[in-house]
Amino acid sequence: MARSIFAQRFHSASMRFLLAFAVVCVIVWALPPTARSGVQTAPDAVRSAVQADTLRYAVTAGQPLIVQLPAEVRGREASYRLLRGPALSWLVDRSFFWRTLSSEYGTMHVLIEQRAAGREPDTLVLAIQVGR
Repeated sequence: MARSIFAQRFHSASMRFLLAFAVVCVIVWALPPTARSGVQTAPDAVRSAVQADTLRYAVTAGQPLIVQLPAEVRGREASYRLLRGPALSWLVDRSFFWRTLSSEYGTMHVLIEQRAAGREPDTLVLAIQVGR
């Protein structure tokens, strides 16, 4: 009997489409705002791991930035290799140098490979805020 009631009320394709659309709207409305916007929040463990491998610095546009990277990683001597950096930047041993241009501003991310004996290579991120 339930099947016949459904068949009588939703016999046309347009009625079935409207029912499916209403169900999808209710599901989307019930989702948290981050899921609706497409932004996925990272779990706390992931967020803390990312923050641990990120060093933050600030520099005025047009001024040089010199960063001395840590000599040891978890008690072992560290070595570094520049993976991705802005123009006019270079890495020598543990010293990162960047001569910023006066036209540059915003947050720049520099990727550096970090190696220590007995450990897998890791990526160190320098998040540099360039202000005016």
